[in-house]
Amino acid sequence: MKYGLMMACMMVCALVFGQAKLTVDRTTVQIGDQVKATIQMNPGGAGKWVNIKTIWPDSIKGIEIASGPDTTIAKTYGIAAAWNLSFFDTGYVRIPKLAVAWQHDGQVDTLFTDEIPILVLAVEPDSSGLLAIKDIYVQPFSILFYKKYIPHALAVLLLIFGLWYWWKKRKKAKEPVPEFIPPPPLPHEWAYSALDELAARRLWQSGEVKEHYSLLTGILREYLERRFNIHALEQTSDEIIAQLQSLDLSKRTLEDTASLLSISDLIKFAKADPGVDLHAQAIDRVRIFVKETTMSTVTTIEPETQKENVNVE
Repeated sequence: MKYGLMMACMMVCALVFGQAKLTVDRTTVQIGDQVKATIQMNPGGAGKWVNIKTIWPDSIKGIEIASGPDTTIAKTYGIAAAWNLSFFDTGYVRIPKLAVAWQHDGQVDTLFTDEIPILVLAVEPDSSGLLAIKDIYVQPFSILFYKKYIPHALAVLLLIFGLWYWWKKRKKAKEPVPEFIPPPPLPHEWAYSALDELAARRLWQSGEVKEHYSLLTGILREYLERRFNIHALEQTSDEIIAQLQSLDLSKRTLEDTASLLSISDLIKFAKADPGVDLHAQAIDRVRIFVKETTMSTVTTIEPETQKENVNVE
């Protein structure tokens, strides 16, 4: 008898202190309205509600969880949390039983709430019914209607002006600036400069006699091309002398020039050594030739005349 009484007391305590209760603030709503659902429980000891954020199923027909859980609500006993539910199906929509998982002393107990039906009413149409269709209203013309487009028009105009200004500047910047090209030096000026540079090198003193005469005759030949249009760089010494004979030159100048070209050929091809004193004198010979041929009395051989003279030779 005592044993049975103790078991009954334990069952009563379990029912009182280990149950979960689901309540709603109203059971009749219109479609689209929200209902506040609250779960309260008294677990009878310390523990943790482990599924408070996932207690509602992912999908319940006609019900959508609008917000929650809210644990800051006032509660009559134990632990409580509230959710706002939206209803979108008309008729009776049942809130199903929910499983509350409570963890304590290393184990998890499951408490179930009751099922609650909610009556969802459809929205009643307006008693006045549909109104008659009105005629299309034509708005009168007003220039003020377009004032809202003024900033856009100004922005477009500024953009066009900016593009035009950029294109104009870019085109102007691309125009080539005429580069000043100094005129080439006169033949005698070029010859004097080249002879001064060759004399300053004094190649014969370092044993470069052949190089000295090669450069000296090269200056003479290029001067003849610049001054008389004679293709001296492409002709032999004899051909050059034949060309010079048609110019108004003194006999001594022709003889000195022929001698210089002959000595240069001997040094370049026969490796002859005319002596140290003649190296500097050879530069002076070319200077004298340049000085004499810069006189206005000396005529220039035209290319056609030069060609005829070469053919005669």
